[in-house]
Amino acid sequence: MPSVDMSNFQFNFSAVIKGILFALVLSLLLSTGTGLIYHFSSLPEHTMTWSAGIILASSTFCGAFFAGRQTGNKGLYHGLAVGIMFFIITWLAAALFLPGQAGISLIAKLLITSLGGALGGIIGVGLA
Repeated sequence: MPSVDMSNFQFNFSAVIKGILFALVLSLLLSTGTGLIYHFSSLPEHTMTWSAGIILASSTFCGAFFAGRQTGNKGLYHGLAVGIMFFIITWLAAALFLPGQAGISLIAKLLITSLGGALGGIIGVGLA
């Protein structure tokens, strides 16, 4: 079985923290904009689930892209770290502010943020 040399693996916590903050700010801005669009337009409310998924995926992708581009290597690890930490932070915020809603579609949201983070990190390193 081939061995994996992990001696030169360096994890950039600073880039991950910046990526998470970028994702949180972008998510807040997109959520506010989407809320205004729903308030002032006649869009049906049943499309909010799709809007929330798109906001989660795009915010995580952009935050992980930022982290991957800043590190220049190991985009999958840095992107997944951004995605999973973003999920945990948003889940805790939902549990704090909306206690009854925190558990709804938990696995789907974890998958969305993990996949968005992984793709963003990989593409961010690829374009660095």
